[in-house]
Amino acid sequence: MDHSHKLPSFSCELRIIQAQNVESIKSTKNLFTRLYLPAGSNKRIQLNTKKVSSNTKYVPFWNESFNLNCSCPQEFLEGLKKESLVVELRQSKIWGSHVVGKGEIPWKAILESPNMEFKEWVKMDLVSGIDCEDVMFKAPQVQVEIKIQVEKENNNRRKRLNNRWDECGCKQGHDQHAWCSAEDYDIFALGAVLEAF
Repeated sequence: MDHSHKLPSFSCELRIIQAQNVESIKSTKNLFTRLYLPAGSNKRIQLNTKKVSSNTKYVPFWNESFNLNCSCPQEFLEGLKKESLVVELRQSKIWGSHVVGKGEIPWKAILESPNMEFKEWVKMDLVSGIDCEDVMFKAPQVQVEIKIQVEKENNNRRKRLNNRWDECGCKQGHDQHAWCSAEDYDIFALGAVLEAF
């Protein structure tokens, strides 16, 4: 029996808005934010914002969104509550980048927020070795907005799509090939999204 029809749909919209309190960092050229999301089996997804420069008049402003959609077992969603979304403020260098500050948001706080919508300033703990101009400084922060949707799969809708291949663009319908299941399509879609970055 194919269990892919019973998997809930998980949709996550992440938006990195801006940073504040970066004045204490000596050089604020080429700042970007890196996110790490748990993907199960001790793996994680890495997402990077574009690089921006800041000066005394302007704060780093990204207003950049990422959308992730997948089907996942209920166990993954339960396990997600024990994980954290890692947010890093990074600076691009000639060879790679280095971490300026790092913060975490527990997924439990995100999933238990009203309507699973979360918007907050995440405090960045400075990494040792970072040059700061002032000993008495405020810690850098990154403003993050997250919206989550979890929906049970509608089997009737999927059956209708299988009967009318012209609605989905697939002649054989979904999950008709033993070599390519619904999970495989989700992995292909996630790979395409990650390749775009």
